[in-house]
Amino acid sequence: MAKKIGLIGYLGYSVENPIIGGQMSKTRGIYEELKKRFGEENILAVDTSNWKNEKASLIKNCIRVGNTCSTVIIMPNKNGIKIILPLMAELKKLRKYQLIYPVVGGWLTDILNAKGYLKRHFRRVDYILPETEMLKSELRAFTDKKIEVMPIFSLRKPVDAAAPYTDPVFRFCTFSRVTPAKGIDDAAEAVRRVNSEAGSTVATLDVWGPVEQRFEEHYQTLFDKLSDCVSYKGVLSGDAGIEMFSRYYMMLFPTYYPGEGFPTSVCESFMAGLPVIASDWRFNSELVKEGCTGYLFETHDIGALTETVKRAMKDREACGRMRSLTLEKSKDFIPEKACAILLDEIRFNG
Repeated sequence: MAKKIGLIGYLGYSVENPIIGGQMSKTRGIYEELKKRFGEENILAVDTSNWKNEKASLIKNCIRVGNTCSTVIIMPNKNGIKIILPLMAELKKLRKYQLIYPVVGGWLTDILNAKGYLKRHFRRVDYILPETEMLKSELRAFTDKKIEVMPIFSLRKPVDAAAPYTDPVFRFCTFSRVTPAKGIDDAAEAVRRVNSEAGSTVATLDVWGPVEQRFEEHYQTLFDKLSDCVSYKGVLSGDAGIEMFSRYYMMLFPTYYPGEGFPTSVCESFMAGLPVIASDWRFNSELVKEGCTGYLFETHDIGALTETVKRAMKDREACGRMRSLTLEKSKDFIPEKACAILLDEIRFNG
């Protein structure tokens, strides 16, 4: 009997309110590309999003994948890796399948260092696909198996052309989970300072994305306080989001989130022809090239962020050039192109 291809990861279909972010987006994206290349009937997927309530069935389904698939792709989140990686690494000894791990985010090296038992299991993965060259270099310390960079990608459609920005007010945006570690508070304060120094509203900030539940009251207070220049806009889905973001001047990304990897927000900002002002945090310098696709500033330094926003506002011409460069860069994030390195490696005898 011909064997299938297994995918075990956070698809978000098993819970009413999935965690919207890079993990779910990339897992779903790879699932779609697998179906296109190999046919839906040849893909066996296990959704780990409700693992807390379905531990027994999750383990049962993972074993089924190991028993019936020639290639198993695992995409665990920080909690799931403690179950999924050991289980599928041990089962691999018996079933001899190809084990592939497309890494999402930048937290893997930290958890491998913190959980010694995971290092042994990680060495049994045949093919590792981190999102950046820097993470690839970090992971090389844990394995001698094949490692190649596979960037993030988006299923959304990029804009056709980078339109010039003509609005007299400089409209900035953020596009991420709304939580302090993503730098939302810093972005709001920087825009407030710019307007305070100017003596009028010369810049605004629109905040997009799901508000982390435990910070709902905090952000309601913050947005009410800064309502003259900061607005919460909610969550955008579908291709309409890319078109909406193309109307802004730049995206602000002052993150200091510990597990930051290659954020979907940066990918989709480029797809909108939107340059990014980003903190020099984790892998951001690999993604946002100074003066080419955006600007970098020192992490946690609101003064530096404020000055960088002012610098960007002063040079419309430079930012206009960057709009075209970001859109050109976004061609690397087409699903077919980004996933080719993974799909071409899969052993499939269907």
